[in-house]
Amino acid sequence: MAASSPRIARSVTRSTEAGLAFSARCWKKASPASAIVLAVATLAGQGTSRPPSGAPIRGLDHVPIAVNNLDAASARFRALGFTLKPGQPHANGIVNQHAKFPDGTELELITAPKATDELTTYYRESLAKGDGPAFLALFAPARTDSVQRIERDLPRYIFFGPRNASPTDLPEHFRHPNTAQSLISVWLAGADLSAEWNLLERLGAVMTHEVRDLPERTSMTVAKFEEGEVLLLPAARELVPGRRVMGATVRVRSIAFVERLRPGGVAPIVVRRPEGSSAFVKPEVANGLWLEFKEPAPAQTPPRRIPPTVP
Repeated sequence: MAASSPRIARSVTRSTEAGLAFSARCWKKASPASAIVLAVATLAGQGTSRPPSGAPIRGLDHVPIAVNNLDAASARFRALGFTLKPGQPHANGIVNQHAKFPDGTELELITAPKATDELTTYYRESLAKGDGPAFLALFAPARTDSVQRIERDLPRYIFFGPRNASPTDLPEHFRHPNTAQSLISVWLAGADLSAEWNLLERLGAVMTHEVRDLPERTSMTVAKFEEGEVLLLPAARELVPGRRVMGATVRVRSIAFVERLRPGGVAPIVVRRPEGSSAFVKPEVANGLWLEFKEPAPAQTPPRRIPPTVP
């Protein structure tokens, strides 16, 4: 869905550093309980806490990817194995296509031919820098008073969505040749993500420090929600100056389809680890963002206990 009413506001940020230094400086800002969670996560490499129940944000909603040529971008995403559903016409001229997943998350290809209002003006400004993610929508199950208060202070590129289900959705819209099931991670990068760090914690995320393959080994802060996560990466991973969103992870049943692809003559980067396998498609062939297709490792069945034989 289009970002129909995002809060277009000035983002105020403060200086932080990536990796351990990033996390260490955040301890000073955090409450004592949050500092303990973050300290344990930094040492152990993963958090021990779960997002609190009743948090205003449950997880991810969708990522609108602004493209200059919607037909060409749609053909490229279909070649990557996504089934696309055409969007409804917008009065301001916006045109879009949706890659929808059963849990309500999605990737959206969107374009604005002309600047006719505040939203289309923002899209045209983004497109002047090239194709790529323009917004990050987080899933707010209910528009409570607290959610509406938080909306007034959101960075320019973040808004809240309800994971809209359309009456025109059909089962075939959710069947993707690449076996995509859900949008599970969104990647942000920049020299100063302190405003995002504070916002995500305020929204109920558990903040941890980890090192992951994206596709190279990268030190990052992870904001974990009940349904999805936001990765805060160092400035070295930024693709376009000032554009925070630079990647997304989609859970798939199998990476076999994507692994065989050669989009633009470029083979995906495949990383296999005990916790699962990933195929990464580079930004130059995914309209300005890293796309990770992640196949989790099969759940391990605990060995069956055989009671001792009584003589």
